[in-house]
Amino acid sequence: MPAQPPEPAGLDPNDPIGVRFPNTARIWNYQLGGKDNFAVDRKASDAANAMVKGLGVPAGADTAVESRHLLQRMVDYMAGQGVRQFLDLGSGLPNMANTHQVARRAAPEARIVYADVDPLVASHAAALMAGPEVVTLRADVREPEQVLGNPQVRELLDFGQPIGIMFMCVLHCLWDREDPWGVVRRFGDAVAPGSYLALSHMTGEAHPEAAEGLFQMTQDLHWNTPLISRSRADITRFFDGFTLVEPGLVRPAQWRPDLDNPLRQRRADDGDDGDEEPVLRLIAPEPAGEDAGAAWHYCGIGIKN
Repeated sequence: MPAQPPEPAGLDPNDPIGVRFPNTARIWNYQLGGKDNFAVDRKASDAANAMVKGLGVPAGADTAVESRHLLQRMVDYMAGQGVRQFLDLGSGLPNMANTHQVARRAAPEARIVYADVDPLVASHAAALMAGPEVVTLRADVREPEQVLGNPQVRELLDFGQPIGIMFMCVLHCLWDREDPWGVVRRFGDAVAPGSYLALSHMTGEAHPEAAEGLFQMTQDLHWNTPLISRSRADITRFFDGFTLVEPGLVRPAQWRPDLDNPLRQRRADDGDDGDEEPVLRLIAPEPAGEDAGAAWHYCGIGIKN
């Protein structure tokens, strides 16, 4: 599939929040059962589901819910390792349990920055997730300095202490020319050793025709972002400078399913092993296994070397 964006059409002054064409954040909201979406988004979501039906690819709603549960487990895990600061990049519209809600079950003092370029996302996040030790920011993650150089961010987060960087279902919305690897590297360079990088990303290795068809549909229907599936090797490159924790780079359902209740209230006697040291794993772009037909995303967490 093409990895370069088309020429930008420019902003439409008659459509400042982009309701004429499908919007990825609003489609995700629809798939999660939210109400912050329009008919054009629902139509695009239904078209995507119809296209992949029968190909062994999960429906959009199933993928969205699974990805949200993954976010909860990953935040729960990082909080269990002592992380008290989170940078949720491309955070999307508030849905289900959000990063600050999950983190604060384990650490009420946790501090969170949400950043998203979408004006609707930014306004809704500011209204629904406002509170102490939470910053919601309209910023383009493709320009890391918009986040890293923001005075609110510098005041809230201590970059001398570990931070959990999160790119959940975001990087496949960036074209190759926008250098998503460089974007991740810039954020990774800004945080202290012992920080974590959590991400999930679409892959088309097990179903290249479906991945190409889904990408082409985003172009034909003028979605505001592409959906670019990448190989395991290319996704692994995002973790340069980090060491993957177990179970490595896997599909969402395989990532620490033992954290089956990510919103639990921790208790001293609950037998939880959240304080254990992470088991480290060397980065190795291994081929997909025999059950690869179920794979649509890869995900993982790395700790900064």
